[in-house]
Amino acid sequence: MTSLKTRSLRFFVPIAAIGLALAGCAGNATDATPTPASTGDEAFVPVISATGKVVPAEWANLSFPSSGVVEQVLTAEGDEVEAGAVLVLLRGGEALAAALAAAQLEEMTARQALDMLLENADVAKAEAQLALAQAREAFDNADKRYKYQQKGSRATSETIQGTEAQLVLAEETVSEAEDAVSAVSYLSSGDPKRAAAESALYDARHARDVIQASLNWYTGQPTSIDQALLEGELAQAQAALAEAERTYEKVKDGPNPDDLGLAQAALANAEAQVTGAKAALADRSLTAPFAGTVSNVAVRPNEWVAPGATVMVLGDLEGLRVETTDLNEIDVASVEVGAPVTITFDALADTLVSGQVVSISPMSGEGSGVNYTVIVSLDEIPERLRWGMTAFVDIQVGS
Repeated sequence: MTSLKTRSLRFFVPIAAIGLALAGCAGNATDATPTPASTGDEAFVPVISATGKVVPAEWANLSFPSSGVVEQVLTAEGDEVEAGAVLVLLRGGEALAAALAAAQLEEMTARQALDMLLENADVAKAEAQLALAQAREAFDNADKRYKYQQKGSRATSETIQGTEAQLVLAEETVSEAEDAVSAVSYLSSGDPKRAAAESALYDARHARDVIQASLNWYTGQPTSIDQALLEGELAQAQAALAEAERTYEKVKDGPNPDDLGLAQAALANAEAQVTGAKAALADRSLTAPFAGTVSNVAVRPNEWVAPGATVMVLGDLEGLRVETTDLNEIDVASVEVGAPVTITFDALADTLVSGQVVSISPMSGEGSGVNYTVIVSLDEIPERLRWGMTAFVDIQVGS
C-alpha cells in the first residue's frame, strides 16, 4: 500500500485489469481480490493518485454553549442515536425548569390582560354608542320643547288667525245663547225650554273659553319659572350630549393607545422571558442534531465542562466517504466532478472499491503545501471499514 503513496502523479492503469478487479470485489467487498496478470493488450488511462481518510458524510463535534457540571451521560461509545435524542445533562435543570414555568405563567397573565383590554374596549365602544344615541335623542327633545314654548313659536300665523276667527264665531254663539236665555227668563227654573236655553249657553261659553285659552297659548310666552326650567333642561341635555361624544371619541378606535402599548410591551417582555428560559434550560442538555453513531465520549458525571469544549463526536456511519488530504494544486486542476475513482484501504488488504468524485474544494486547505480536498463517494461500503481509516484513491483524469 505504501507504494501507492509514492508513485508518479500520472501513470497508466490497464482498464481491463481494473474492471476484473472491481468485478471480483462486487461479490464480496471484504474479501481479498487477486489482480489478474496483464496480457499487454489492455487500453490505458491516466490517473492521479492521492491519500485520503474515511469520514462520514455528516459528522459533528458536540459541545455545550455554557459551562456546568455533568449530571448524567445518557449514551456511550458506539451507540446509535436518533436526531433529538438527549445525550448529556448538566446540573441545574430543575431550577431552570421552575424559572421557565414562572415565565410561562407571566406570559399567560400578560396575554390575558391584553385580551381583556381588547374585549373591554369592544364593550366600551358599544356602550358609548348607545349612550351617545340616547343623549342625542334627549337633547333633540329638550331643544324642541324649549323652542316650542317660546313666544311666536307656538303656532303659525295661519293657526292664530284661524283661532281668532273661531273666537269671534264663538262669541257670537255665546251672545245668541244669552239672548235665548233672556227670552225665556220669565219661565220657571224647571221649565224645559228655559233649561234647554241655559244648557246651550253653558256649552257656548265653554267652547268660547277653550278657543280663548288656545289663542292665549298661541300668542303667549313661558313664565319666568317655566323659562328657567326649559333653559336648565336644555343645558343639561347639551352637557350630557357633549360628554357622550367625548366618551365615544375615546373608545371608538379601540383601547387607549397608552394602555394598549403598555399591555403589548408587557406581553412582549413575558414572551422574551419564556424564550430566554427555554434557551437556558435547553443549554443544560446536549441533544443529537442528526441520527448517527456516538464516538469519543470525553466526559463523565460530576466533571466540569467548559463552553465550546468537545464532549463527544457524532457521525452518520451509514454514509461513509473518502476525503483526500494531499491532492496538490497541479493535480487538482485535472480532476472533474463525476470522474471514476478506484479506492483501496491501508487497513483492508486487497479490498478494492469503485467510486466517483462528488465535490472539489474551491479553496486550498491549511497545512504545508497547497492541497485541495476532493470528496469521493463509495459505490459500496466494506463491512470492516471504519471512520478515520487511511484510503488511497486513483482518480481517472481522461484518456
